Amino acid sequence: MRRWQGLVLASLFLCFKSLAIEAVVAYSVFYREDGKKLKPYVEVYWQIAPNSLRFAEPVKGSVIAKVRTDIRFTDEYGIVMKEDHYIMQTAEASTLAQARTQNILELQRYNLIPGKYKMTVKLTELIDTNSSYTYTDTFTINPRNEKPAFSTIQLLDTVFASTHENTFTKHGNIQLPLCANYADESRKTLYYYAELYFPETALLKNSEYTIVASVSKKPFESTVYKLQHTDTSTPKGIVPVSGKFRIDVLPTGNYYLNVSLKNDGTTICSQNLFFQRVNPKPVKLNTDTTKTGYEFQDMQVVDLSTTFVEKYTLPQTRAILKMLLPISTAVEKQSIQAFLDRPDFTYMRYFIYNFWKARNPANPKEAWEEYMQKVKEVNRQFSAAGTAGYESERGITYLKYGKPDEMVEVQNEQGVYPYEIWSYNVLPQQSNGGMIMFYRPSFMIGDYRVLHSNIKGEIRNTNWRSVLYQTGTANNAMNSRAEQYFPGSK
Repeated sequence: MRRWQGLVLASLFLCFKSLAIEAVVAYSVFYREDGKKLKPYVEVYWQIAPNSLRFAEPVKGSVIAKVRTDIRFTDEYGIVMKEDHYIMQTAEASTLAQARTQNILELQRYNLIPGKYKMTVKLTELIDTNSSYTYTDTFTINPRNEKPAFSTIQLLDTVFASTHENTFTKHGNIQLPLCANYADESRKTLYYYAELYFPETALLKNSEYTIVASVSKKPFESTVYKLQHTDTSTPKGIVPVSGKFRIDVLPTGNYYLNVSLKNDGTTICSQNLFFQRVNPKPVKLNTDTTKTGYEFQDMQVVDLSTTFVEKYTLPQTRAILKMLLPISTAVEKQSIQAFLDRPDFTYMRYFIYNFWKARNPANPKEAWEEYMQKVKEVNRQFSAAGTAGYESERGITYLKYGKPDEMVEVQNEQGVYPYEIWSYNVLPQQSNGGMIMFYRPSFMIGDYRVLHSNIKGEIRNTNWRSVLYQTGTANNAMNSRAEQYFPGSK
């Protein structure tokens, strides 16, 4: 039986009570020397949210959880090439509260031959076998030949020098991997590790080699915020490539970490890694080239175990993200859509917490609860035909601008579809207020759609009359309320 050690690292998880194990899994491909050859191996590592486990106390004062681990690698034909099965046990804790605050990190290495693989990692609780987590992914291992190449880039949570040898030791350092390519605003420094494999036969005499690491918006494009390291090297064999970037200057967005080997300005080989950054208040970069602009700071450990998001399940978290869309910035909307297209429970919860922390740093929970009252109100008023109120067009408008100063509801005008006109005296994006008109076409039951508005950024439909008036003309409806509010509107 293998035991987890209690590791002190920046926690990636919100500790929460769940009906299933919650984990984040990642992997990297490296090579080791075997005589004159390089043979590949895969590092698989993951973290488990401790509050998603069911702890037991078999001996008084010794609280533990046990998880069955099943790891399998199959080739492109479905043949099992490697598998591993064992029971993992958490570090013993004296109380349940202590057990639920420990950080749980596991790393395993597996030797594989070059080829295409499907990897499956399944974690199952022994106390309740219905509580499990499964991760699958496909990847290719290339043979290392006579050409230089980089390994996978691995993000690290913590790095420190140590003479103690354990699973996490590399080149005299303890390197605790970061199990997700995600950095929230609490992370000030991004640590990375890769390996350059450079055959001696590829070395050109009297040539200068440089290894360049940088951060960019797109792969291998221009460096952003001066985040670049350049080291002169005479590469040979396996060359560790490691470093750190101060990332508090990076605003929220998607980025790439790049490493390249160059010879006299020509790129010999390269590798990149995508990562996401959430940082609503980036530090302003000092443009004075005579100064560094900042000093490195220690990373801060963020404990989110008692935040307002801990109680929400994955379906509830998806729903919350949709609720936030009406009041999100353009960048936040992109992130939310990415989460909805490819859900990741951990990322999603961190996003929600940081969303409200950015709006109310002193009390993000209070900001969320105030907004939730608005959501409940729109659900009460505008839910219809299986559509939640916050997803309806009237509900979205209500959440975005608040309750209208005037709401005109028209149900019985002859030859006109039912419609509503909402009027606002004050709007954030225009000084003179504005109006928005909704209508209910015949194919909709109980719900309305936006038809026309004079609010900046909303639908401006110059053909709204031919849509609203069922006869296709305004001749019989010149005295309608719509004409009174939008006279001659185009």
